[in-house]
Amino acid sequence: MLFAAILLAVVGFVALVVSLAVGSTTWAWVCVAVAAVGVALFIFDLVRHRKR
Repeated sequence: MLFAAILLAVVGFVALVVSLAVGSTTWAWVCVAVAAVGVALFIFDLVRHRKR
């Protein structure tokens, strides 16, 4: 799960760079969505490890 969260962070960063280069709000929203999924996975992984 942590690897997936890190991968999503990289994908989100790439989407942010593309958004800035192209000037498209669609890519900016893609970046926000990917970041939200990454944060959710990170929190899920954190809670799962604390229960152990």
